[in-house]
Amino acid sequence: MNKAIIYLIFFTLYTLMLLWFGKDGFKKTNNLKDFFVAGNSLGLLASIFTFTATWFSAASMQGLTGSIYAYGYAMVLYSVVPWFIGAAFLVSIVPRLKAYDILTVPEYFRIRYDSRLLQAMGGCIIIFSYTLYMIIQIRGFGVVMSELLDINYTLAIILVYLFIVYSTFGGLFSVAKTDGLNFVLIVLGILLASGMILRNTEGILRIHEQAAEIATKPFPRAPFITEQGALLDPFSKGLYPPLMIITGFCGWGLGLAGNPQYALRIISARNKKTAVNMICYSVLILAIIYLGIFIIGLGSRVLQPSIDSIDSVDEVFPYMINKVIYSRFSGLVLIGITAAAVSTANSQLLILASGFTYDILKNYSCLKIDEGKYMNLNRIFILLSGTISLILSINPPQSLLIYGSQIWGVFSVTFLLPLYGGLFWKKATKEGAIASFVGGLATMIAFVLKYKFTEADPSNVIHPALPGVIAAIILFYSISKYTYGRKGDSIETRH
Repeated sequence: MNKAIIYLIFFTLYTLMLLWFGKDGFKKTNNLKDFFVAGNSLGLLASIFTFTATWFSAASMQGLTGSIYAYGYAMVLYSVVPWFIGAAFLVSIVPRLKAYDILTVPEYFRIRYDSRLLQAMGGCIIIFSYTLYMIIQIRGFGVVMSELLDINYTLAIILVYLFIVYSTFGGLFSVAKTDGLNFVLIVLGILLASGMILRNTEGILRIHEQAAEIATKPFPRAPFITEQGALLDPFSKGLYPPLMIITGFCGWGLGLAGNPQYALRIISARNKKTAVNMICYSVLILAIIYLGIFIIGLGSRVLQPSIDSIDSVDEVFPYMINKVIYSRFSGLVLIGITAAAVSTANSQLLILASGFTYDILKNYSCLKIDEGKYMNLNRIFILLSGTISLILSINPPQSLLIYGSQIWGVFSVTFLLPLYGGLFWKKATKEGAIASFVGGLATMIAFVLKYKFTEADPSNVIHPALPGVIAAIILFYSISKYTYGRKGDSIETRH
């Protein structure tokens, strides 16, 4: 059977299944609690599916695979290790966060610090960050659809726009249902692809033996030629210096720990035990999935030391599956890649809508609007923000993994201290939280601009989130200590 027809059949089946799984959310969603956190009712299996599928985005599926192809194991230290450490941070906050009856993380800020302003600031960061991060998912889907259906990239990204908008309209119940489908497809796609790579390379040991000898340019637009042995070197022979790897933790690791999409999975879980088990089991599953990613990335470089027809690392995985190791299962693997993009995008679009309708509008509005109308308002904003991300995706960033770490860094410098500091330190104050939020973000922006407009020695470059986190910590602690003491003195004076 013709390859195009096989791919079209896989795509049609996926579309129909997505529509089927997504429709249940509309039936179950009756109020805002259902819409945002599934009524705090998700069981262990559903929680694992939605946590894992939300975690495993196009940045993992395409960005990490292609980056390992180009840079080797240095990318594991830059991204995967910080992600798993960030997950340990999440486990630590489960008992305390579940004690709050909240629908969003910025709502926690308002309750804990008695500050509507801080809630609104959190909503603004969510809108900004997720609108930009959605570009990763839309680009990832677009690249795959271009291979899968042999269509123009712009037309392809319109398809993902329709997919994510539909699966988000039913709220978290719909997202969780479709995440179950996407989870299965992601795991199946990775297992099949890694199996195809191993069959064509004579096994893992042979992959590493040959990878150590490679000294080619990965693709024409790459700014470097891989040194012999660089793919197995922890710092890629200088392409990713130790300072960049270590400070990258402040982007990916602390960014994941402070990211509201994971905190909301904790909130939506049925109870504390379910939330803790969700994170622990999900990390174990993800560890197995990432082993498959390592095999695919490194094995692809062995099979094709240089790819002349691609422009970025994000195109490596779909190219290999479609052109180099094509089999009757290639269509299923490509659908698995699209599932990774859809499963993260719909979750982020849902949280993005809550940032505007709940954390800003409902937070400050004096209007009496019933919950049904608020849910419809969320759907309108989902449509609007999805459209903005779609337009921005027409000219996407070159590397999904690097770009993603910058966006996650924004959560490191804004959400991390007010969230964890408020949960674990009773002396944390509103003034300290706001100062750390503003000061951390301003510092990170200053370093982003510095690197953008000045030349810097790569060996001395740090992730811009690092100085932002340091500034946030200093401001949070010092101002909270000062204002808490002043409030105590004020109370004693009145008595």
